Amino acid sequence: MGRTDYHVAMQAVIDHYQASGADDPAFVVFRTDGSPTSKAAAEHVLCTASRLPIFWQFIGFGDDEFRFLHRLDDLPVPNRRVVDNAGFLAAGPTPKTLSDAALYDQLLHEFPLWLDSVRSAGILKD
Repeated sequence: MGRTDYHVAMQAVIDHYQASGADDPAFVVFRTDGSPTSKAAAEHVLCTASRLPIFWQFIGFGDDEFRFLHRLDDLPVPNRRVVDNAGFLAAGPTPKTLSDAALYDQLLHEFPLWLDSVRSAGILKD
């Protein structure tokens, strides 16, 4: 069984974004087939990243129920995060059964709401 260090991968994305000097919004597609090795660390990184113009779209592949990814998607605002900076799509064990239209609808479902939220919070400048 492999290891899934969400927090390490997420921090690498954040570090790259910040080092790039970008101020445009970033849409990160985070694919996984299992739970993280450290749920607390992954949750901490996501909550800290809510102050940045980075949206995390998690996609779960396989038979896992992905309770943790559902929890990340539903972390409370403003108690834990400045804005809701994550979405979740359960692609399941047969992701090819999703039509292109359904896939993109689900991938982008929360993104427009997030854009409004980060603008309102002053995280993303127009």
